[in-house]
Amino acid sequence: MPQTSNSLKSICILRLSSIGDITHMIPIVKTLQKHSPMTDITWIIGKTEYSLVKNMKDIEFIVIDKKNIIQGIQDLLRLRERKFFDVLLHMQVSLRSNILSLLVKANRKIGFDCYNSKNMHQLFITESIKEMPKSHVLNTFFCFLEALEIIKREYDRDIGIKKDFKKIVEFDKTLINKKYIVINPFTSERSFNYREWDIINYIPIIKYLYEQYNLVTIITGSSNKNQLVMAERFCRDMVNVSPIYNFVGKTNLQELYNIVSGCELYIGPDSGTLHIASILSKPVIGLFATSNPERTGPFQNIEFIINKYPEALKKYNKKLVSDAKWGERIRNKKAMSLIKVDDVKKKIDMILRL
Repeated sequence: MPQTSNSLKSICILRLSSIGDITHMIPIVKTLQKHSPMTDITWIIGKTEYSLVKNMKDIEFIVIDKKNIIQGIQDLLRLRERKFFDVLLHMQVSLRSNILSLLVKANRKIGFDCYNSKNMHQLFITESIKEMPKSHVLNTFFCFLEALEIIKREYDRDIGIKKDFKKIVEFDKTLINKKYIVINPFTSERSFNYREWDIINYIPIIKYLYEQYNLVTIITGSSNKNQLVMAERFCRDMVNVSPIYNFVGKTNLQELYNIVSGCELYIGPDSGTLHIASILSKPVIGLFATSNPERTGPFQNIEFIINKYPEALKKYNKKLVSDAKWGERIRNKKAMSLIKVDDVKKKIDMILRL
């Protein structure tokens, strides 16, 4: 018989990235803390992602910086010397994570099922979670807790970030008195990215929000050079159209969290910021065409998403959703053009006229 959760003295969680998946990890950790309160929890996490959840209590974080992987290995070797875990929850299948898992000593190493495995993940674990084909990422994560006989789920996503709108006041003290929406038109720093909607499409959206609902727009994004240049150019074009505030590259994750917490609604393609908006229970107009929102969309917050994935899959991959591999992506930069400006306006009206 497997060990019951109440008898577990220590658990190590290995999940480095990404921001979106880290938001899905929050209810996993919260559930573990509530239903196995005496268990010591260590979380091996990426440096960027740690900055979002670092205020969570009663967790020892081992922070891995992919730009300084040698330091990360040294930290794990020190962890190996002082801790032998009852369980390692190996919750990432990247080759880097698989290799790092070798540095963790544990009686049980629980990983993904064959259906969700790659990069020889099965060779690095002793047990697999039950197979749940065609399941949302968060449901798959909860299978790790089921392997520990924790069946109940907690969806508490409080990560201990205090409300602080100092960044907004510093940027423009008049903004604190305005109602605003947040748009992140970007998804990642990769050169070849098919998830982004043409940034020009946001111009009539922003204008519509201002003219019809008196809402100004905050645009967010990372410090990636391409995003900075695109945002600067875009905001210059918007000067005579509608008030817009450019926060791209000007916030850390906790500042971004607070900015999103004050918005009326969020608009953007699949990104970490979208999932932050979701955990804050904001109305989210998610723009999906190249990936399936039933797998990676805003969990329990999908009422207002725009889902063109079935249409795009049929047009560009010549498949129905029922025939495609779960999680199959559409790598065609024309796919997001299936989403129309009027589709977004209709969702805006649904939210703001409630």
